[in-house]
Amino acid sequence: MNPLDLRSNRVTSVLAGMDIRLAALVVQFLVSVAFSLMGSFLPLFLETELNYPLIEATYWTGIAQLISSSLYAFTAPFWGSMCDRVGIKKITMMILAANAIVYSGMAVSTNIPQILLFRGLQGSFGGVSTAMFVLVAAIVPGNELKQALSYQMAMMTMGSLVGPGIGGLLASVIGYRLTFIVSSLLFLGVVPLMFMINVPPPSGKASEADRFSYSDFKAILPDIISLILVYACISFITPTIPWFLESLGIPDEELLTYTALTTILNGVAFVGATPLLTRIVTDRALPLLSALAAGTILMTAFVTDPYHFIALRVSIGGIQAGIPPSLLGGGKSKGRGTIMGFLNSARFLGMAVGPFMATSILGDGSPSRVLGKFATMAGFSLVASFVIYFTHKRTQVDRGIERS
Repeated sequence: MNPLDLRSNRVTSVLAGMDIRLAALVVQFLVSVAFSLMGSFLPLFLETELNYPLIEATYWTGIAQLISSSLYAFTAPFWGSMCDRVGIKKITMMILAANAIVYSGMAVSTNIPQILLFRGLQGSFGGVSTAMFVLVAAIVPGNELKQALSYQMAMMTMGSLVGPGIGGLLASVIGYRLTFIVSSLLFLGVVPLMFMINVPPPSGKASEADRFSYSDFKAILPDIISLILVYACISFITPTIPWFLESLGIPDEELLTYTALTTILNGVAFVGATPLLTRIVTDRALPLLSALAAGTILMTAFVTDPYHFIALRVSIGGIQAGIPPSLLGGGKSKGRGTIMGFLNSARFLGMAVGPFMATSILGDGSPSRVLGKFATMAGFSLVASFVIYFTHKRTQVDRGIERS
């Protein structure tokens, strides 16, 4: 794809004056909210509507997350390739319509196998973020890509971390099943917006020089590994937040509110810190962020009241915020849909591994298992810091040469 003249990157008169990059942010935010409204209440939905004990519902939530995120990961390169060949607009609109159907299905689910089926379908049609990454990479100069992706990820994270809080509040008012319907309607509401955005035309059949190759994959492999580890650490605690808050003494009638509050504050910290840290933190400092996150994750195992837990979740959100954009836009993602798809695939794989490992290790919730869960994720973060260190040892001079 060739970069477009930014002066022509405008939506129709309904959204006149909105730059295409801003439109991509709006689409990403709304879609992330729609995807994640159920994030804070799925264990409670399984407990209340399907009559599972909360600890068992938490386990099945981890399984559902594993299935969904794994399929996100496997299909992300495919959707990236399709954006190049078919077009970003057509692919995105198709994915939005499919997700509206999937979430309507979850609203009427009556057993665990149905939930797992629809979560799998959700993962298979999870290519919107890949499409938006491809769109941004197609219109932004290479030396601005990392910063542009940081804003894109900030909106994605705001939606995915604030969305569960909004969903929890909605569920407390209109119920769990109607909240699924709200997600479905939100997907449909984004379709007209996507239709109005002027996007780069598909590149069609790639030339030999532009075709994705093994050397391209080898070049981005260290970042793929780092992204898997980092996102495992970011997402591991999500399905266990209600159980953890309950173990800290939060009564059942306040559990949904505290879960929503924890998720929202963590998301706000991540969103606020992402563009700032991406701008000021160099590649050489990235390992320090990952190591600091490891220590903070481990500290969470020893909290004894919900307010310390919430404070640590806010701290972790701010610390982890600067790492992903630097790995996604660090000069190796040339704007090709397949490359962006593989990098985005790593994010989803991390989001599959983290919650599954956390809920599996948690088991019956004994103190030793709780410590084991946090120690494992802290270890992941330390390993990520070493991988990033040995693959991102470029000096500021090197980076200046790359930009020029």
